[in-house]
Amino acid sequence: MSSYISLENKSDIENVSSVFTSLLANQVELTNIPLNIKEELISSLLTDLDENGVQQKWNDNVRLLALQTLKILGRDANGCGHLFTDKGFKILLTHTKLQSTEPKSDTLVTQESLTCIANMLLLKESTRDLFDKYKCISSICQFFKDNGISIKTQFLLSRILFLMTVKPQPAVQPLIDNLGIIDILYNYISKHLEQLSLPNSSSKEDINSLPITRVMVLNEQLKLLFNLMMNDPKIERDNLVQGSNNSNKFEKLLLPILNILLKVPKSTPLPLSPPHSHAIHALLNFPIEPYKSLWFPPSSSKKEQYRVCFDLIDMFKSMIYMAVKNDPDKENAAAGGASNNNLDFDEIITPLVVLLRKLADDDDYAKILIKEELLPDNIDRSKPLEKGDSFSARLIGLMTSVMLPHLKDSISELLFILCNQDANLFVHHVGYGNAAGFLLSKNIMMPPSSSNTSHSDKPINPVTGQYCENEPPSLSNMTDEEKEREAEKLFVLFERLKKTGVMDVVNPVEEAIKSGKIQEYKEDEEDDD
Repeated sequence: MSSYISLENKSDIENVSSVFTSLLANQVELTNIPLNIKEELISSLLTDLDENGVQQKWNDNVRLLALQTLKILGRDANGCGHLFTDKGFKILLTHTKLQSTEPKSDTLVTQESLTCIANMLLLKESTRDLFDKYKCISSICQFFKDNGISIKTQFLLSRILFLMTVKPQPAVQPLIDNLGIIDILYNYISKHLEQLSLPNSSSKEDINSLPITRVMVLNEQLKLLFNLMMNDPKIERDNLVQGSNNSNKFEKLLLPILNILLKVPKSTPLPLSPPHSHAIHALLNFPIEPYKSLWFPPSSSKKEQYRVCFDLIDMFKSMIYMAVKNDPDKENAAAGGASNNNLDFDEIITPLVVLLRKLADDDDYAKILIKEELLPDNIDRSKPLEKGDSFSARLIGLMTSVMLPHLKDSISELLFILCNQDANLFVHHVGYGNAAGFLLSKNIMMPPSSSNTSHSDKPINPVTGQYCENEPPSLSNMTDEEKEREAEKLFVLFERLKKTGVMDVVNPVEEAIKSGKIQEYKEDEEDDD
């Protein structure tokens, strides 16, 4: 690894290329070199890549190899002290040509230097101030206005702007008000949408940009849009939700983002994945009321007019059936808090539920059709409402989930909205046992009645939502075998609660075994025999 450092004649292109090629062929070894050698190698590379360094005698192929070596070294912040400095940043900036007055060049050297800068901005937050210092934001926007830039360069420029807008930083306002970022995003998102909507769009990717794909670029641009809408200092969040004039600046982006949901084919078996998940995040920032003609475009068919609702519902059902096969807490506890394939369904599905709630809250017909699909009146009451394989049963079961807290809260909010925020109707549809925690969090106090018949012609157990006539026998009427089965269920439930770590509980069945009560019961039985 010290072979490059010890080179005497670094202007010998053939010799230098050979050394770089050897380093890059052993990337595992390169990423694990001792820190002192790494620091020395980075310092040497920066000196040679300097505007006045030996790189003046290199061709672009050698510069590319040098930057690729620097990129691999810069993936771990340890030992990168020289790189993450004003000098290091400025050297990389030189090779991006961002500060050049000449037309921007989309070359492999440009892409590698942009990659190094993107990694730097990600790993060392303080370097983002350098990006402002050298006024690079306007150069990137100018670069974007060149319609001929490659998919890979689009990705890198979008990633850099995303990192520069993660927090309410000085870059946000000029991007929106002075540099035309909204028009830039509209143009690029529309082009990506047009291409991704075509059949076999994956076969039409830019081979030279792989493994970077058009979807990856779209993901970065949607994430950038979300940052801009969240961190625009001129937008007050409450006003945005109410559809004030402040939100009009983003209005032109609403239709293409809706069309991402409706026109871009969804991934299988996980439909709620990028770019659709990022589109949903962005849509959460758009109000419904002022833009109903875009959310629900006039049509002779209600199904076509409210297509976005049906599309979101289908996606929601697929995700819930994937996340919850039986008991959500049992499945998620076994997976350490994440379900199938290490996916965090609590994080993935919740924004979709929030968007459905927003649609239901702001449009009466949207509420009606969402309720018909999620919480129908003809729900199966032959068993407790959270039991069974129906979609509504799975939703109601999630209302008391311990392992999916955000999804639990958002589903409870959605179902409450679907019940017109009427506590009695809510309890009728989900059962008091499932509703109690949510109602308490809303400071709504209502004890369960002994038998609820206000919304049904048959007596209903208000706690479970089950028809009274279908309830199992009470404890006093159970056989010993039935009592033993119930005790086993109780044991399993308490063991599951203990594993969550949420609270320290004593399993009463286990306590009974330790105290000898269950053994005494069995001995008494044997004596009777």
